[in-house]
Amino acid sequence: MFRIDRLQVMTAVSICGWLFLSITIGNLNKWIFTNHNFNYPVFLTTLHVLTTYSVISVTLHKTPLGMAYDDQWKILPTIQDQKIQVLSVMFAASIALGNVAIKYLYISFAKMIFALTPLMTVLVSKVLLNKTHDKYTYIALIPLFIGSVLCTLGEVNFSVIGFLAAILSTFLRSLKSLLQGFLLKEERIDSICLLYYMSLPSLLLLLMATVIFEYHVIWDLNLYTNIRLWCLILCSCFCAVGYNMMNFVVTYFTCPITLQVLGNISVLLNVLVSVFIFNNEVSLSSWIGMFGIMLGTVLYHKVQLMNSMQWALNRGRSNKQK
Repeated sequence: MFRIDRLQVMTAVSICGWLFLSITIGNLNKWIFTNHNFNYPVFLTTLHVLTTYSVISVTLHKTPLGMAYDDQWKILPTIQDQKIQVLSVMFAASIALGNVAIKYLYISFAKMIFALTPLMTVLVSKVLLNKTHDKYTYIALIPLFIGSVLCTLGEVNFSVIGFLAAILSTFLRSLKSLLQGFLLKEERIDSICLLYYMSLPSLLLLLMATVIFEYHVIWDLNLYTNIRLWCLILCSCFCAVGYNMMNFVVTYFTCPITLQVLGNISVLLNVLVSVFIFNNEVSLSSWIGMFGIMLGTVLYHKVQLMNSMQWALNRGRSNKQK
């Protein structure tokens, strides 16, 4: 008889849950924008962040998880607070622009652009931080670049607004990942606490952006009387919360590299589900480009894993010599 390993079961459940939420939230948002003539992507993002903040606040204030922190999460040094304010701006803008991109683009093309985050991260770290990368990293980025060009040239349902929003969202995600990684590793901030710290400033920024850019939502009577639409929006909000939380769960049961590889699987599944639901056309050039993007992403993460292992090995040797 086969013995069921509880850890393996929990790992498999968390991965399946993460993939399900990753696929559901993007396609559900696209359905809301397309089938219900919902023209408020920033307002939808505001509701996502509001739900996230509410759930995490209750979790930290009213559950054993919050008690386990022993109120340490309530104390935040001024220097860290300034960095988190910057991170909150990137977080809010990247999600809002991502929803704008989904409004104007099909999920298949939008996800291909979002998958260029590693390429954008390397370029940003090189230009802004003057960080050097080895030749293997740059070689791994070649399929990413070629794939992105093929996807863009082969996109049948191209939108300039959606494309620019997706590129800006990917750029901000790259900046966010660099700063977030610094806060998690160097400043030793817990991931759940970091999401809590980010949520309230992001919520305030999104509220202001909604009032400025989407003020029509205030007196859109058709919006408030559509019960079916609000049920979908509510599902979308809780999917957003679940997706953010499952990121931490999957990382806990596996590792960040595994989460990044799962992101590639998510891109492919998102494209397939999007084509099935919305019946949008995907050209041969786009399929080839998507394969190049996924191949480049896998190679990039392999290089990063090897570099991390080499760094740990060199650090261990230096400690022994001391």
